[in-house]
Amino acid sequence: MAYRQLGDILVAQGAANRDAVQAALRKQAGNGDRLGETLVGEGAIQPADLAAALAEQFELAVCPVEDPAKHLWLDENLPYPFLVEHRVLFLIDGETITAITDDPTDWASLEAIRMQRGEELEIQLVPTPAMDDALARAEDYAANNLGTMMQDAEVFEAGDWGDEEEHLRDLALEAPVVRMVNLIITAAVEKRASDIHIEIGEYNLRVRYRVDGVLHETESIDKKHHAAVTSRIKLLAKLDIAERRIPQDGRIKMQIQGFDLDMRVAVTPTIYGENIVIRLLNQQQVELDFSSLGMPDLERGQFTRMVEQPQGFILVTGPTGSGKTTTLHTALTHLNSEKVKIITIEDPVEIRLQGINQIQMNPKIGMTFANGLRSIVRQDPDIVMVGEIRDAETADIAIQASLTGHMVLSTLHTNDAAGSIARLADMGVESYLIASALTGALAQRLCRRVCPKCAETYTLTRSHLADFPEAVEPEYTFRRGHGCEYCDGTGFHGRVGLYELMGTNDEMRELIQHSPEAGPIRALAKRNGTKLLRECGWQAMVEGTSTVEEVRRVTQWS
Repeated sequence: MAYRQLGDILVAQGAANRDAVQAALRKQAGNGDRLGETLVGEGAIQPADLAAALAEQFELAVCPVEDPAKHLWLDENLPYPFLVEHRVLFLIDGETITAITDDPTDWASLEAIRMQRGEELEIQLVPTPAMDDALARAEDYAANNLGTMMQDAEVFEAGDWGDEEEHLRDLALEAPVVRMVNLIITAAVEKRASDIHIEIGEYNLRVRYRVDGVLHETESIDKKHHAAVTSRIKLLAKLDIAERRIPQDGRIKMQIQGFDLDMRVAVTPTIYGENIVIRLLNQQQVELDFSSLGMPDLERGQFTRMVEQPQGFILVTGPTGSGKTTTLHTALTHLNSEKVKIITIEDPVEIRLQGINQIQMNPKIGMTFANGLRSIVRQDPDIVMVGEIRDAETADIAIQASLTGHMVLSTLHTNDAAGSIARLADMGVESYLIASALTGALAQRLCRRVCPKCAETYTLTRSHLADFPEAVEPEYTFRRGHGCEYCDGTGFHGRVGLYELMGTNDEMRELIQHSPEAGPIRALAKRNGTKLLRECGWQAMVEGTSTVEEVRRVTQWS
C-alpha cells in the first residue's frame, strides 16, 4: 500500500478541509511541530480525528475501549518510567493484551517492547487526552492488584512501638499508603459508588463498593496493612488515630478528578479490628428537581400539590438507601423562596441547600430531633423538615407543629405507605391526631436500571411471573443487560425510582381514626387509585427500565 500523507487522510476522512491543512503546514514549517499536533492545537480537528487518521496512515487499529485507564496492565519486566517516556501502556481485555499509544512513529520503542515480551503484540492507537489520563493513573494500577501497591509499606503491630500514636501517624503518611487510599477513593468515584466498605477479617482486609445499591467486592489486601490504611483514613477524617476501642465518626473533603467530594467516615471496632464505611457525597452529581427523580407524571403532580399546601404532615418512607433524603431535599428546593422560611434538623446534613436553615443533630449535647424540633417551631418557620421520626416524642411535636400552621416533612422506616400510619400508632401517637395531621405518605424504592449499552430482550412465561397479578398473558418480553465496560459487567447502570403515593381524604381519615391498621388502609388506598410498589415495579419491567429479578429484590417486603 502506498504511503499517504496525514493531511490527505484527514481531508479524505472529512475531519479537516484542505485550507486548514495548508495553513497548518505553513505554521509547522516555522515551529517544527507535527502536523497533527498543530491542527489539534488550532482547533481544526479533534484528538479522536487525529488518532483515526494516524491509524489509517500506519495501518493500525483504534482502541475501542472508552476509558483505557480502567483496563491497564503493567508488565513487571518493563520499567514504568520507560513506558511513560515512550508513551506506551498495556491494555488487558479478558486474555488479550494490547499495547496502546498515541505516537505510532516511535517504532524503535515499540520494537524494543516486542523483543522484551518475546511475542508479537497488537498495537492500537488512542487519542492523546485518553493516553495522558491513562499515564497519569498507570502507577496506581500496578499489576492490577491493590495489594502490590503496599509491598514497600511498613507494617505496624500494636505494642511494637513506644509512642504508638506518633508511629501510626508516620505510617499514615508513607507514600504507598497515601497512594493506596487515594486509589480506593478514586476507584469508588469511577465506579459511581455511594459507599466504600473497608472490612477486616480473620485473614485479610477486603474493600467493597456499593454501586446502585448493591455491594461489589474488589481484590483483598494483606491483613498486615490494616493499621496503615485505617490510620490514613482516620488522619484524613481528623479522628483519633490511637483510639481503637470505640466507634468514631468524621468527615473528609477532597477533590477527585475535578469533583469536590464530601465524605462521611464511620469507624467501628470488631473482633478482628476496625471496619470503616465511607459515604461519598458528590455535590456536583446531586440534581434536586422533580424531573430528575423519575417519578411518574401522575404521582409527581399529586406529590407537588401536597407539598405546596400551606400546612400539613407528609411522610416519605422506605429502607436506608432508598432515596428518601433526596426526595425531601428536592421538595424543599421546589418550595424554597424568599417568601418562606425553611428549617431542617438532620442527622447528618448530607446535602447543603442555599437559602435553607439546616441544623445538625448532636445527641451528645442534647440536640436530639425532639429538642431541635421544639426550638425550630419557636423560630417562626413556614416549612420544617425533620430528618427522621424515631420516637413518639418527635412524632407528637411534628404533628402538633403541622396542626398549628406549619408544613412538616419527615421520613419513617416502614415497608409501604400504609405501614407509616400503623407505625405512628405503635409509637403511641393518638389515631385522631394522625388522621387530622397527615396529608400523605410516599413509599419509595430504588431499583437498578438496565444498562442501555448492553441491553438485550428475553422472554418469560406466565408461570415464571406467578407473584405478579398483572401477568395475564401467556408470555412477556423483558430487557436485561448482559454486562459491558459501560456498566462494569453488572448489566445495570444507574437506578430508577418506584413510588407508592397515598393521599388522605375524608374516608381515609375516618378509617385512620377508628382502625389505624396497615391492611385496611392499604386496601382503601388502592381503591382510591394508589399504585402499590410492586405494581410500579411491574410497569418498570414492562417498559424495559429494570429487570424481573431486580424488582423482586427491592419490593420483596412491600
